[in-house]
Amino acid sequence: MSATYGEGVGTGFLAGLTTRDLRPKQHALLNHPLWTGLGTQTTTREQLARFALQDSFLIREIHRLDGLAIAKAPTVAAADALIVKLTPKAGALDTLLRFGEAVGLTLEDFEHAVPLAPCLALTAQFYYHLGRSSFAETVACIGASETIFLEICGRIGAPLRRYGFSDDALEFFSFHEALEPAERATTDLLRPFVQTGAEREAVTRAAEGCYDFEKMFYDAVLTS
Repeated sequence: MSATYGEGVGTGFLAGLTTRDLRPKQHALLNHPLWTGLGTQTTTREQLARFALQDSFLIREIHRLDGLAIAKAPTVAAADALIVKLTPKAGALDTLLRFGEAVGLTLEDFEHAVPLAPCLALTAQFYYHLGRSSFAETVACIGASETIFLEICGRIGAPLRRYGFSDDALEFFSFHEALEPAERATTDLLRPFVQTGAEREAVTRAAEGCYDFEKMFYDAVLTS
């Protein structure tokens, strides 16, 4: 991983396109106890296993969500910009399964995982925007989740190694680096579609909602 992996990709998302400052919600996720607890090793292997199980539910939806977002794109250029993200995401589930194995999970555990309510709510929000909202709102919602997690991944590699995990086990967190150029370009992709005050308010609400559900997801991983 490069020394600057993930730096600012989440906190810079939608810069200049919103009606409110998103940084408080973004920093609440970056500094969530699930992740800061890695440095002090207060985050347990059991909690990391719960994260892996819950995230597997979202990972299984990636290609369906991306495919529907691409189909919703109003221009060929916008569709092409989203298609660029597909190849780096190939194999994401396999890398997560390897991390799961490192924290004591089996393939059967993943097959029988039951999503917690916040995980379901986060996923449902993506589908809500795909079905009911504009292209810009949809990409803002999905992009908010992807970019903030990419920035988290850039921060937690070293703390996770203190648990004794191998590079192979941690590939799920490093492979996101291949997505970084496309994720950094998402704000500029949306700029032509976010011109009015109403459009800026709409994408602001979409991103805020994503961050709120994401926080509930992390809270549930810690406390369930």
